[in-house]
Formats: sequence, C-alpha cells, structure tokens
Amino acid sequence: MSKEHTNYWWVFPGFKIEHILSGLDLPVNIAFVPEPGNKDDDPLFYVTELYGQIKSVTNDYAVHTYAQNLLDYEPSHEFPGTGESGVIGICVEPQTGDLFVSMLYKENDETKAKVVRTSSKNGLEMDSAETVIDNIPSTFMSHQIQAVTIGPDSKLYVNIGDGGAAGKSQDVNDLRGKILRLNQNGSVPWDNPYPENPVYAKGLRNPFGGVWRNSDNHLYISDNGPHKDDRIAKIKPYGNYGWPGDMRKGSLFWWHHTQAPTAMDFMQGGQFPPQFNDHLFVALFGNTYNEGRVEGKGKRIVKIELNTQATAVNSYDDFVIYTGEGPASPCGLAFGPGGLYFSDLHGEKGSGGNIYKVSVDPEKLEELIDYGNEDQYPGFWVEIREWARSKGITD
Repeated sequence: MSKEHTNYWWVFPGFKIEHILSGLDLPVNIAFVPEPGNKDDDPLFYVTELYGQIKSVTNDYAVHTYAQNLLDYEPSHEFPGTGESGVIGICVEPQTGDLFVSMLYKENDETKAKVVRTSSKNGLEMDSAETVIDNIPSTFMSHQIQAVTIGPDSKLYVNIGDGGAAGKSQDVNDLRGKILRLNQNGSVPWDNPYPENPVYAKGLRNPFGGVWRNSDNHLYISDNGPHKDDRIAKIKPYGNYGWPGDMRKGSLFWWHHTQAPTAMDFMQGGQFPPQFNDHLFVALFGNTYNEGRVEGKGKRIVKIELNTQATAVNSYDDFVIYTGEGPASPCGLAFGPGGLYFSDLHGEKGSGGNIYKVSVDPEKLEELIDYGNEDQYPGFWVEIREWARSKGITD
C-alpha cells in the first residue's frame, strides 16, 4: 500500500483513505462478492478494465486476471472520444457468483452493445460465457451500454445510453436511451411495462451509474446531460425522464454545471456510522484527462442525503476531493467490507489506475463526533460511540 498516493486526496472529517491497488488499466467499475469467503485467496471484488479485461481481487488484495481479450476491435485510445468504449458495467449474481458484464462489439462495421454472463468455478478465472442480450445499436463515444444491476425481484436491469441518436430515447421500440428489465437468461419478463418488450423506462441520455436502495426497493441512476443538468433519478416503470429536451423531468437532483457523474452507491451495509445510513455517494468524474484539481468541477465523490420520501435532497457534501496534479479522477464506486471503495481511472502520471478505500479513522473519531449536528441527529455522540465499539474501533 502506498501512503504517497493517499496524500493526493482530501477526505471528509473523521475518515481516512487507504491505497489498495495500482497499475490497473483504466479500471471502470467495481462489483463486490455479496458474501466473500474467509480465506486470503477467496474473491472479494471484481474490476472491469475498459479495454477488454476483468480482474478478480482476493481478500489479500492479490490481483488475478479473470478474463481478457473480451473486445473484438482495437480501441482508439482517444480520450475524450472514440476511446471511451469497451468493457464497462459489472454485477455479481448473488446465488451463483456469476458475473453480468456490459460491453461493446463490432458487427459488419457497426458498433453494438451486449451483456454477457460469465461463470467461474473458483471466482478467479472465467470458465464460460454466454450472451444475455446483444444487437443493441451503440457508439464508441460514450452514450453506450453501462451499469448492470440485479433488482430485488432477481431481474437484470441494464442502463443504455442514447448512442448519439437522442430521438431514439423516446421510441419504446428502440433500446437506446432506456433502462431495460430482463430475466437473467435474456428473455422478457411477463410483467414488464410494455408487453414483450425489455424497456422499463425511457427518456435517458447517458445513464452511467445504477444502484438499488434497499429501503424502498427502487433503482437510482446517474445520467449525464449535454452541457448542464447532469442528474440523479429514481427509476419507476413506465417512467419518461425527458430526454431529448428536459433533463430535469423526473429527476431527484441535478447539477447546473456538468460534473460527469459516474458510479454511485448507498451506504446501507453498516460500513459507516448510522447517521450515514441511506446516504447516496456519487463519483463525479469531471473532464477526461484534466490534470490537477478543478474547483467545483468533478474529481471528487459527493455525499447526498435524501428526504424520507426520496423526493428531494436534505444535504449535499463533498466527501473525497482529488488535490494532486495528475489526471486522476474517481470512476467506479461501491461499498464493501469496512468502507467505500472507488476506482481512479487514470491515476497519477505513470502510475496507472488505482483502487482506494475510505473508512472511519479511529484516530479521528472526535472529528466525526464534532461534525455531528445534535439538533438534526439527537444522540449523535452516543450513537457514534456505540457504533465504534460494535465495530471494534474503540474499547
């Protein structure tokens, strides 16, 4: 672990940041094993690398190549531009440990998107793969297939960008600009909003992130706007989220200035004190390869507290901010054992992509307690102390 890397990041009071991995090749998204084993060499999480690899990371943070050469084309490496394509979304099927992965491919000079399901006996190396859905029109310039998630109904949900054809987002007979809902074998569930149609919601532009909130069993997504109005939306069946045109339609929250929101996750597993329960953490990528810190423009993770009905935002705070001089920027993000993990796509100059972990710092617990609002959270001090004792952070 490199302490030098952590010097490039500011973190919320009462927390610490640890450098877990480096040398990754454009690590896009992170997916944790729901119930990891106890052995050092048991898989802990998986990472998609944009240009055709999936890495399996074990409990001892050893990195294994789970799959490689997944692309049937040579990426242009142009950022921003046609190099923003490849292997992107990933989630773990909780019963089998199989992976659902979204990616692009070429067919007769056409760019298309698909989701594949991979299997492995040991979780370290892929044994087989089968296509779940394919033949989705796409583009190499962002706006493509992205997050894949499994809902509480055990159905597969897939985020599809508009492929650069904005008008298709309103056409329910076209899969672009949509959230799709599928059975895990790729068939269409009988109870989908549109009969014999995988479309679950429409009117989206470039929906990168997706996460399920356990307290209301709804999918929340991040969606990138054209020049303004990047947003967070709560997805409902039949939902029309306004694109092309009004990016604020159906939105829970939006940014007036573009931030490029990518992955996101709710704190709902007890990794942080109870006052952070159900807070939404969102990676704001910012400008591609923009070096150094940019005030108010991406290169950070934000913490958003929703109201009880999840219809509005109660609070918004910076949680992690990049302070270095390189092109580093958060991309993937997921809660796992003991904290919040995120991928830094570009890393410091020459270091390659990184994985970091943010957790409560026992030496800075007083900072966290002092930050608490006793009026808003009665018993804040007591609850944090009790939480810290239950986690073995304090005696």
